[in-house]
Amino acid sequence: MNDADRQHRLDRATSTRLAKLARRPVNTLQLEEWVEQALREKTIQKPSPSTLIWKKWLRPITTAAAVIVVATIGWFAPIGDTLPAMAAPAGLASIHFDVANGLAPHLKASNVHEANRLLAEQSSSALTVPELPGEIRSCCLHQYAATTLTCVLIEQDGELITVAIADLASLRSPKGKSITRGDRVFMVHTVNGINMVMAHEGKRWLCVMGELPIEELVEVAEDIRM
Repeated sequence: MNDADRQHRLDRATSTRLAKLARRPVNTLQLEEWVEQALREKTIQKPSPSTLIWKKWLRPITTAAAVIVVATIGWFAPIGDTLPAMAAPAGLASIHFDVANGLAPHLKASNVHEANRLLAEQSSSALTVPELPGEIRSCCLHQYAATTLTCVLIEQDGELITVAIADLASLRSPKGKSITRGDRVFMVHTVNGINMVMAHEGKRWLCVMGELPIEELVEVAEDIRM
């Protein structure tokens, strides 16, 4: 077979393949979507008629969905109301460690009246400290979980205990083991050797924490009435 015959056969095969491809249907939907996306991103020209049609149909649907979402949020969380933060035991244990070891800024105080005066002078966000058992050593304020935590360090039987008070509307106790004493329920947690006893009373949140056994901390918390 000479070169002319080979070229002739190649031409015929190529023509046959091209004819088959010409008869095969081509799906241009993906190409059209890609082109419209490129036009939207680069704003080369106005949206295609098909895009305008889709926007016309989708606009009332998305608007209705937005209304449903807003109405749902409004039902469960009225405007202006915010849910209280959840107290994290690990964060509270860190605060006790700093307070007990003098690592946090603090004010020396020997009684409740002095502590309240010093705290009020430091910030109007300080809460009034109730009567506490044990001997008061110092007091301080901490910004914790978007609220002001009023802390007092007391000493009882040679052990240091941190009493923390916050607004109940801003801070709540996490779920945990509960201990009931009379009409009060205490939630207890332990982190890094620090025991914590938390309670809600009136409009206040209370946490008593230290290295004392939980039962002894519960007794201290029982003596604190806010």
